[in-house]
Parts: sequence; C-alpha cells; structure tokens
Amino acid sequence: MAIRPFGLACVTLLVLVPMPLLCSTSVKAQTEDYCSVVFEEFGPCLSFVGGLSPYPMEDCCESITNLNHLAKQEQSGPQKICECIENFSYWTETRFIASRIMELPTSCMLHLSFPISDSMDCSM
Repeated sequence: MAIRPFGLACVTLLVLVPMPLLCSTSVKAQTEDYCSVVFEEFGPCLSFVGGLSPYPMEDCCESITNLNHLAKQEQSGPQKICECIENFSYWTETRFIASRIMELPTSCMLHLSFPISDSMDCSM
C-alpha cells in the first residue's frame, strides 16, 4: 500500500503546530527565570523602599550592585529589571515610597542602572 501525500501532510502539520507553543513557552520560562533572579536580589531592599526600615541593609546595597551588573548584560536589561520589580511590588503588595527610592543610591553609595519609581514607570 502506498503512502498518500495527504497522510504525510497531516503528520507534518501535527509536528509543526506545537513548535510555536514550545517557543513561546521557552520565552516565558526565560522571563520567569530572569525575574526570579531579580526577585531574589531586590528582596532585601523591600523593607527600605517600603518604609519599614530606616536605612537599606548591607545586603540590599550588595543586591543593587548585582542588579546593576545584570542590567548592563543586555540592552533591554534595565527595562526588564524594572518590569520584574514592578511585578514583585504588585505580588508582595508593597507600595514604594518615592523618597526612599531617591535615597537608595545615596545610602548605598552607588547609582541605579535601571529605572525604579513609586509609579513604576519603566520607560527610560
């Protein structure tokens, strides 16, 4: 019995259809992995920017240094970090205090290589 072209086309279609789904899942997983790193790094700063601590702890300042390095690894790094922090703020229900955000670079004696604000405007 000969293989009909129609049957081959169906097999090819079944193999090709899932590929975009796999690719989009992969991109989503990469974003989640990226944000997991950002969450872990920014976590020690929440008590300061949220107003619970009068000054940033040393591990917060070290984390900001690590995030600065991460931001410089790719062109979209600063915006991606900002978006992850925005999500983190939302999920933890932490409202950032503008004056604390402004104090963070001075208190830690460093600069921020990514945007962060109380309004979470990630545009640069």
